[in-house]
Amino acid sequence: MRRLWWTAALVGTGLVQVAVVVLADESAMERWTPALGVVVSVLGLLSTLTQSGSGTGEGWGTDWLKGRADALAEAVEDMWAAEARLRRLQDPEPLPVRWSAVDAPLADHDENVRLGAEAHAALRAGQLSDVRAAFLAVPSRRVVVLGPPGSGKTILALKLTLDLLAAREPGDAVPAVLPVGTWDAVRQPLRAWMAARIAADFPALAVRVPGGGTLADALVAARLVMPVLDGFDELPEAQRTSAMRRLNAELDADSPLFLTSRTAAYAATVEACDVLTAAAVVELSPLSLTDAAAYLSLTSRPRRMPDGQIGTAWSATLDRLAAPSGPPEHALRQVLSRPLMVAMARAVYGDGTRDPGELLDGRFSTATQIEEYLLAAFVPAVFGEMSGSRRTSAEAQRWLGFLARHLRHRGTGQLAWWELQSAVPWVVQLLAPGALAACLSVVAAGGVMMLVAPDTMRELWVSGELAEMTSNVGGVIAGCIVGLAILIDRTGTASLRRLMVKAALASAVLGILIGVTAEPLYGASIANLGDAWLFRFLSGVLFGTAVSAVFAAAEVTASPAPLGLPWAGPTVTRQLGVAAVLVLFGVAILVLDPFSPASGVWRASALAVLACAAAVAVFRIQRGGTRRARYRGPGRQQVLRFCQGLVRGTAVCLLVGLALGPAIGAMMGTIIEWRAARAGTVHSDAAIQESRTGIRRATTGAWTFAAYPDGTKTAEPAKRVRLVLMKNTRNPAEAWTYAPPGPGRACQEPDRRCNTRLAWVRFTTQDGIWHVRIAGHDARDLTLLSSLRPPAAWWFWQIGRWGLVENCVKGGIVSGLVLGIIGGCACGVYRWLDTPADLTRAASPPASLRGDRLAVLTRGAAATIAGSAASALLLLTTADRYGMHGMSLQMALVMGPLALSLSAYGRLTVARIWLGATGRLPWRLMTFLDEAHTRGVLRQSGARYEFRHLRLQECLAATAESGERDATAAWTAR
Repeated sequence: MRRLWWTAALVGTGLVQVAVVVLADESAMERWTPALGVVVSVLGLLSTLTQSGSGTGEGWGTDWLKGRADALAEAVEDMWAAEARLRRLQDPEPLPVRWSAVDAPLADHDENVRLGAEAHAALRAGQLSDVRAAFLAVPSRRVVVLGPPGSGKTILALKLTLDLLAAREPGDAVPAVLPVGTWDAVRQPLRAWMAARIAADFPALAVRVPGGGTLADALVAARLVMPVLDGFDELPEAQRTSAMRRLNAELDADSPLFLTSRTAAYAATVEACDVLTAAAVVELSPLSLTDAAAYLSLTSRPRRMPDGQIGTAWSATLDRLAAPSGPPEHALRQVLSRPLMVAMARAVYGDGTRDPGELLDGRFSTATQIEEYLLAAFVPAVFGEMSGSRRTSAEAQRWLGFLARHLRHRGTGQLAWWELQSAVPWVVQLLAPGALAACLSVVAAGGVMMLVAPDTMRELWVSGELAEMTSNVGGVIAGCIVGLAILIDRTGTASLRRLMVKAALASAVLGILIGVTAEPLYGASIANLGDAWLFRFLSGVLFGTAVSAVFAAAEVTASPAPLGLPWAGPTVTRQLGVAAVLVLFGVAILVLDPFSPASGVWRASALAVLACAAAVAVFRIQRGGTRRARYRGPGRQQVLRFCQGLVRGTAVCLLVGLALGPAIGAMMGTIIEWRAARAGTVHSDAAIQESRTGIRRATTGAWTFAAYPDGTKTAEPAKRVRLVLMKNTRNPAEAWTYAPPGPGRACQEPDRRCNTRLAWVRFTTQDGIWHVRIAGHDARDLTLLSSLRPPAAWWFWQIGRWGLVENCVKGGIVSGLVLGIIGGCACGVYRWLDTPADLTRAASPPASLRGDRLAVLTRGAAATIAGSAASALLLLTTADRYGMHGMSLQMALVMGPLALSLSAYGRLTVARIWLGATGRLPWRLMTFLDEAHTRGVLRQSGARYEFRHLRLQECLAATAESGERDATAAWTAR
């Protein structure tokens, strides 16, 4: 594939050279040939560099992988140790969860498990503190833990993981807790799913390694990851038999495994398929009343009872449970036999503000009713008035209920911040990224224009051209929206051929529409100079679609995952931040130009404010982060990856641009030529004179047209035109410009001199190149061209048979080159910064969000810089034919905003705006999720959140649905 892309790039560059030689003039050849030679040389060098990295390389052997496994072990231990603290397993001590061995038919034969007397003794009876010893006592290192919902299976898996990590030696396998419910056991192999899941929880493991695959794939293949599979019952029932077959077929004979499941689901799978080969099976036992009572007493605040004795809020209730009693006591004893319900009861009644005796007041006659009550009271208890939370319990209940319903609708228990975009309507998902990118670009461009040339904006407003520019900007926004919705792949597996087909269809429709609505001026110069709003709008749509094709070629998907930088460390981050601030401040100085005589007080004031802001930003950046952090710069592999991305991006974008640009130009030119032929010449009653020199003249109305033998055409009004002429006094050589009658505020600038008078105007065109002369001076302003009305305009801009088609094809080639060069550079940088390469200490949702935000901002800035550099190269080496300079500047401007809006962080921003505006979730979403995690409602699984238990999620979802039905009924009743 590398050779294929290199060949395509070389052939594409050769075709460009041929096109330049055939279609361009001598001056263009002199400018383009050296530039294309440099491109060929750079592509050859980059290809050599990329081929040098195809081998295995040094430092990627077993020892290196073991070092990565050691780093992963530290990250896993940090993550699950923090989770154990949040679940208060050490406060004051864990519940004494016990188990007993299960024999056939749920367990395999003892001969396969190779159970000895020691293993039998460890499995027959044990508790939470003995889980590691019991696991190691099984020779096969395979254990299945069964139990009813809420019996403590996940806590047992967590305790085993922490115990194994505490006793782990360097280079040993790393136990990793993986939720089985995320496995598509029918289509996805076990090892591939394990690697993908680990890479999702620890995004740094998604880095590509030589030989193919990710670092997570390499760790799993080297058997440096021990799977701790939690929640086998959470698999869809139809996939459980496939999962069991894959476990038995794809695990090596001596591969360890720890699996948890509800008893009924595992028994049904064994009945339909088979047991887990060589696995010992244990079942968790219900908590005894003595253990539950001791735990609740120790975790409740001591207080003096009415009889003078020291007790707790649970004392009276536990005394009633100890004595024989009726149905309420029996139901509560059943509830307190499950660790989950004991933890719920502790959270609801542990602070002493509520009396647990209400559970025995006769309202609840069954264990199910008490469990539902405790689950429903859990969130109000942890977010209550005494909790210190800024959110009310009602708000927390509503927001968590929405999340629970959303997860149930998606059929998962995993809450990932980068997947929250699926909670918004599909129309918003489809249209929002393009709208966000285009709006950011418009705001940036408008801000720069107001800062650099505020007078120009006023002139546009006075002359009425601002409305036309607005229509063009609206077209760009619509083009980005539609282009991204059509071209961006939903799965990330679409081929280049499919992209080309979709881009060709979209461009064909736009080409036809532009050809139908275009003025003859467009066919002659391929410039945005027409005064029809529809024409300008469609031109913007075509540009937005072309830019969208660049990101589609970069293999951007509609469901992006979090990113990291290929080099990391607080030191380099601070250095980049300081450099960015200084560069921006330097640009501001150049833009404001405060030292020029014409600069006003406001420019100096703005510069002073910016200087203060830059000083504050540098001070804050230097103070932030860890001083002792080690700098980790981009290594050889990252340089090679950048070269590969640049080569592939340039080749693909050139292929797309040079394939579609000329085709669209030919289509538009043909339609424009057909319209011109139907329009005829100047007028049928025009007086045409033939002179001896071969000049043909025609006079119609107030205009005189002339056609010369060399192809030059002129148009002059019969009378002088009243207009305002403006001249720059600081630069007398600057061309005269035109303004509508009336002085206007533009003429009040100190560096301009304006006068209103009658002046002769002459339009000239030759080979599609136009000139306007006003009062004997070359004028830059072309607003008078709108005074040429059809059919005279069609005749004036015709440049021979098929001349319009030829110019449109040339314009398409130029557009394709601009798309390939600028888009290819941005695409290469985009792909280079697409995968992290450093190993984070511990993955968490806030950390992954911060890392993705930093990576996205860095990537957007890098893409903008790369696109601007390529644009500057085009501006310096080419003449402004066919709108090349304007398109170059526009493309360089939109690269950064598009990179931001198409990222996981950008899509989360859209989701937060929508969900916050509709009241479904808080505006500060991540802060709320982190608080819910701290208060024990959510648990962390890598970079994702989960509800503390599936039953809690189901309870919150049911409560949210009930509340919505009640609200709907109340609204209907009114």
